[in-house]
Amino acid sequence: MKSILSSFALTLAASALTIEFSNQCDFPIWAAIGSAPWGNPDPSIVFGQKIAHNGGKASYKVSDMAVGIRAWGRTGCDDNGDSCETGGCNGGLICTDAGITSGVIVSEYGYANFGPNYGGERTSWDLSHVNLSVNIPTRVMVTDGQSVACTSLSCAADEAYSSSADYAADRNSPLGQTYTHVFCP
Repeated sequence: MKSILSSFALTLAASALTIEFSNQCDFPIWAAIGSAPWGNPDPSIVFGQKIAHNGGKASYKVSDMAVGIRAWGRTGCDDNGDSCETGGCNGGLICTDAGITSGVIVSEYGYANFGPNYGGERTSWDLSHVNLSVNIPTRVMVTDGQSVACTSLSCAADEAYSSSADYAADRNSPLGQTYTHVFCP
């Protein structure tokens, strides 16, 4: 019995969410993922990659237990991921500031336990442009069937945060889902 419980615990510990990028724009996007729980960048969760235009893809796995995850797209960067026209960050291709300086629309993810009567352990997620800008029309689609989009600064309040009190934009999904960021949907 103990080995069955150990195997179950290992399976839970290995659970991850996947952030996938799909670039439908007619220009390249420099995708980035970082973590800054409570505003403090976490150097253990970083990702950056140039994604080709018209169908380029990339993905990254993050522990389901992580908090403070941010994902976004950058435009007009040089070959090293520096000097971006929009969405730039400290660190170049691999952002060391978790996008705190990016100034663009981001998707946000984090572990949450809503308790047994309200769904239990889940990933809380949203799109946000609070004190930011919408540099690339963006849609986030989840394998559980949910989807939100923000294609201009006048996004619907139930699609993306435009102020810190837009709680209608909150979403949550079961652990282990894939979140696809579609640029220029």
